Amino acid sequence: MVITTASSTKRRVFPKTIVGTTRVKLRTQRFIGVILIVGAVYLWFLHDLAIQVQQKQANKDPSELKKFPSSDTVSQFVHNTRQTRKEQTVADYPPTNATQNGPTTSQNQQKESKHRKRIMRPNFRPNPHGHMVEPQILLPNGRKAVFSGATITGKSRVQKNIPEDQILTAYLEPIDTSTWDIKPLPIRNVKPEDLTVTRYPKLNSCFKLPEQWPVDDYPDDDPFLPWIHDVFPTEDGKYIQFVAQNKQRCHTGTTEEEEAILEHTMPQMALFQHVALKKVGDDSRYRLSSHEDADLESISTRFICKFKPSGDVTFSEFNNDYEWVSVRKGQRTMFQKDGRNNKQIHTSQLLFKCPVPDHLVDAIRTGASVIDDWATIFVDLIPVRTPPRFGPPDEFLGPKYSASMGGALRQSFDPHAEWGENHILPPLEHSGRWANIPICKPSLLTYEPTALKNTNNNDDDKVKKHHLVSCLWASTGYATRGNRYAINDGQRRMLEWITFNKMLGFDHFYIFDNSGAFSNESSLQPFEDIFPENVTVINWPSRVCNNNPNNVDSVGERSSQYAAESSCRLRFGPHTNWIGQFDIDEYLVPMGNYTSVLQLLEKLDQEGKKIISFASWRAWPRRTHINNPEDTTFNDKELCSRRSQECFELSVRDDTTMMEAYNCDRQQPGKKTSTMPAEKQIYRASYVQQHFIHYSTVTETSNMPLDEYKKVYNRARPFPDPQSRFIDEVNEGLMLHAKAIARQDTAGWKRNCHKDGSPIDQCRIGFPWPEDGSNRTYNEDGWNYNCYVNPRIDNYWAPLLKNKLKEMGFL
Repeated sequence: MVITTASSTKRRVFPKTIVGTTRVKLRTQRFIGVILIVGAVYLWFLHDLAIQVQQKQANKDPSELKKFPSSDTVSQFVHNTRQTRKEQTVADYPPTNATQNGPTTSQNQQKESKHRKRIMRPNFRPNPHGHMVEPQILLPNGRKAVFSGATITGKSRVQKNIPEDQILTAYLEPIDTSTWDIKPLPIRNVKPEDLTVTRYPKLNSCFKLPEQWPVDDYPDDDPFLPWIHDVFPTEDGKYIQFVAQNKQRCHTGTTEEEEAILEHTMPQMALFQHVALKKVGDDSRYRLSSHEDADLESISTRFICKFKPSGDVTFSEFNNDYEWVSVRKGQRTMFQKDGRNNKQIHTSQLLFKCPVPDHLVDAIRTGASVIDDWATIFVDLIPVRTPPRFGPPDEFLGPKYSASMGGALRQSFDPHAEWGENHILPPLEHSGRWANIPICKPSLLTYEPTALKNTNNNDDDKVKKHHLVSCLWASTGYATRGNRYAINDGQRRMLEWITFNKMLGFDHFYIFDNSGAFSNESSLQPFEDIFPENVTVINWPSRVCNNNPNNVDSVGERSSQYAAESSCRLRFGPHTNWIGQFDIDEYLVPMGNYTSVLQLLEKLDQEGKKIISFASWRAWPRRTHINNPEDTTFNDKELCSRRSQECFELSVRDDTTMMEAYNCDRQQPGKKTSTMPAEKQIYRASYVQQHFIHYSTVTETSNMPLDEYKKVYNRARPFPDPQSRFIDEVNEGLMLHAKAIARQDTAGWKRNCHKDGSPIDQCRIGFPWPEDGSNRTYNEDGWNYNCYVNPRIDNYWAPLLKNKLKEMGFL
């Protein structure tokens, strides 16, 4: 590359002696400049080469891609992608002896290098799954006693074999994405012998379905199959609800292998977009159609549901219209072609349901179709396979919402041009599908039969409505993002948290126990024995598919947590008024004149509000409430993660509680003025249609057609939600975030916390500001003040909690 510089400066005249000397100096300076430029280019080349080598070495680590992608098909796909790119390079670029007017291969490689995407933190290497997770055992593991020959409502749960025609089976269909660019889309001429069959005989119990479902053994070869995490009937028996995750979000890096995975998993995007179908003939064949031509029952669907053994066929319905949600969120496109859609959190979860044929509803609703903890009715799930749409989200909007948009639609998708006039789908038995999905009992019949009343046959009286429940995804121990730290005090935190929240007015806790993702030696099952009327534990051992932090090349995706939250809301939401979405390190603290959360909920009902949010800031554990750091101090780089900086194993004293120890917030109540990291919520279960850990992503109002919404709220903008508000931290309540401090987070704590230190990080040990209004910034020992004590906790709530734990014999 040649760089020229033009100058318009007038020429100055110097004596010859000066001119000669100046010319020599200029030549010398130019020579040195050229040497520096060449050296810089060479160093850049070496740096770039080193990054590529590191990436290739990282991609060879089998722990990085333990299950996905590990199949031969995906590996072959990566190989084919590389080969295709090589062939394209040879075809597109002339050989090295090309004419002067044509670019050489080397020149094109330089252009490619110039436009190569910058990789975030290329040297990041996560630790192995479950790194250093060794849960502390506060309570004995009751799972073995419960799961070895015990009974649920008189039905044995011992291991058993089931008939072959009832085994959950995945039929994997080959995918040819090269046909996606052909208009109209070619008809698939697939035959049964073209399908690869994978069976899952370990699924043999309705009670254990959430733990036995092959979440971590997903058949990667066919990404048109939804990545199901849970399946169950609705409480009225009219639908079979599916909770699935978007598998494409698990690997979104820019390495060659992850680029290939993103391309391979493109069908996952299509599953969020509806198609319209019309029945052809009488032999259960269907063709792709426009909305105008489609049958009413299949005008907006994605999966064909075939019930067995009856043979009835219905068509899936989305819990929410994902395309409409994208329109309301103002997104230009629903998906990006490169597959990096992680910022669009509403498309992380695929929620849909299959309508149950009328003659099967009663048997499913009452649980009569389940005998000896196993199903007698099954459903096959056949995805309709079309390419994803990358235009605006309203380019093929369904009739329900398109009519409300008036002339503002951007309908650029022509189904006749894209799919053809007579695109008939293959027979169902010839298509890739999930087969023999068991239809078990509704959730209360399975997990909370004591909530049922059998005094009469009135449906409204049969089900006890909880008022305020908690949905928890938790474990006895876990690894933080990047598997960097291990937190092992889950049992102690759970005991204190449930005890405290019972005092606040929560009447039930649904625990989705993720302990099995790390260890089989401990669980949260004992809490069902300690609080038999208030706790339901569901074993949920599926792993998160990507535990990376969010500032690396392939960002994290906590799939197991997201699915657990939706499963809890959809399983048990119909039986409660309110759901509190908090973790076991987050304490909801009533303030002002409030002594119960129930009083706050009454106020929200009076206001007509459906959601209340709590600001989330991380609090620090007070130095006076933790065990002596000198007792567990290390000065080891491997243990402390910092060279020559000592750390310690932080633990809370046995004579206090987590809430009291962490009562040192970085902001005073009502004074959170800087950008808030996150929020948590209590919400009306019937109002929120999709929730994502911190936020209500879809609600009844955001789901309304535009014309209806405008009539009700006199505006078009759906956010912020008109039925939500933040809590008044001074007069109503707040949230104390008692997030655990790992050993590595204490590295260099003396330097970070003391006035005479040279800080290398923030101080994560709490030294509270005095309440006397003093201007001093540190205490008598030189420790800098960094947080505020909430007197309401120390003087009222902490003593109540400690007394209750003492009564129970746990403090």
